[in-house]
Amino acid sequence: MKPANMKHANMKCVKMKRASNEEGFSYIDLMIAVAILMTGILALLAAMTGAIASTTRLENQLTAKQHATSSLEAIFTARDVNRDNLFGWDRIGNVGDNTIPGGIFLTGPQSIWPTAGADGIIGTADDDADTNGPDGIKGTADDIQPEPGFLRQITITNIGNAPPYTMRRIDVTITYWLGTLPHQQTISTFVANYRTTAE
Repeated sequence: MKPANMKHANMKCVKMKRASNEEGFSYIDLMIAVAILMTGILALLAAMTGAIASTTRLENQLTAKQHATSSLEAIFTARDVNRDNLFGWDRIGNVGDNTIPGGIFLTGPQSIWPTAGADGIIGTADDDADTNGPDGIKGTADDIQPEPGFLRQITITNIGNAPPYTMRRIDVTITYWLGTLPHQQTISTFVANYRTTAE
């Protein structure tokens, strides 16, 4: 039996050696693992924040382009439709421009209203005239508000040195903000003295 006991004692000794060689993680190992994990999480959060900011910027840029394109369409409509002699070539200009005395489009940055006013053309003085809310009273909480964070500037200039001017340049600039930083989207085109007529 001595040999069996001896074998048992040797196994016990081996087991004890194995048990004494097994060690857990130290605090330093744990801190390094946490630091690596936190670095990964922070990188993921930074990527998500950048993606959200990029999406917001692209959404506002698209909205600005749509406002600018809509303004150009209004200008071409004013040229092509001569309703009650309110529109036509002589009206395609900025208010107060001495070279286009009958201009109907406001100068400088203006709020963008969701309505076109009584004349049906956006960018003119009556855009904010029809902004009464459901109660019909101007100046109450239910009034229609301009689109927040967007301004429109329509600039119309004659092309040529002297009248009669048959071509004008139109620049529509939409200014919008991302946080406190202003951004601009400008669309430019030319319009000629051409009006479609009904036959």
